[in-house]
Amino acid sequence: MFEIGQTRTRRIEADDPLLDTTASDLALPLGPSAASRSFSPLRSRRARILVIALVAGLGIGAMEEAARLSGTPELERLARFAGFGIDQVALEGHRMSFDGEIFDAMDLGNVRTFAALDSAAVKARIERLPWIDTAELSRVYPGRLEVRVTERTPYALWSRADRRYLIDKTGRVLAAVSGEALPDLPRFAGEGAASEAASLMETVARYPAIASRLAEAERVSERRWTLRLTNGSTLVLPADNEVGALEMVSRDAELLGLVNAGGKSLDFRGPGRVAVRNEDNGTGPGAAPGAGS
Repeated sequence: MFEIGQTRTRRIEADDPLLDTTASDLALPLGPSAASRSFSPLRSRRARILVIALVAGLGIGAMEEAARLSGTPELERLARFAGFGIDQVALEGHRMSFDGEIFDAMDLGNVRTFAALDSAAVKARIERLPWIDTAELSRVYPGRLEVRVTERTPYALWSRADRRYLIDKTGRVLAAVSGEALPDLPRFAGEGAASEAASLMETVARYPAIASRLAEAERVSERRWTLRLTNGSTLVLPADNEVGALEMVSRDAELLGLVNAGGKSLDFRGPGRVAVRNEDNGTGPGAAPGAGS
């Protein structure tokens, strides 16, 4: 029923009455002293075409509004017969989304005319698809519907239970991914991590020594973060003062040395101190001095 991406045009045929109009037919009286004056044939032809287009547009609008309000099959069939059916659909801008998903969201099996097309509802359904950010619908007479979408950009990998997902910057899940083909993106884990990932990354980015080694950030109890670095070090951040803990590491040469050495766990949750342990066996020097969180 639908032709995808094809273009149909409609031309004025050679025997159209508009093209057979003579100059004398186009003379318009302007008053008692204007018997010999007339518009040029080209201007008058354009004016008549504009009038016809205006009348046709008003007629189309009236018919479509009546069909929309009544919802009767008879008026829908009349709209299709009059050339107001949706005969062509063109999709543009999608790479990760499937054509079928977008067509399903448009409900084209039931929506056969522009009168029955609820553009706002269709736009909302399309934008609920995982990869779709925005959707715009355009009508091209007589029967072509153009749909242009923009897709979301993968921002990070989120691990939840035994599954991994691509998420965008807002935390929206885009797709599940296998462990064999993981893209080079920041990694997060734990319940609640997806929606808070971008905020954490903006904070960590201010501390290059940590940001450059961040392997994974785990959200714990949906309250706080544990940062795991590529050299085996772990930073256990407090729930209410993440910036304070990161500032302490960046400004304290002793703490920064422990982080850079690798294999250490630095726990900033205790007030007035930092608990330092070896990651491999849980033993270490105990507490390092410093202002707690």
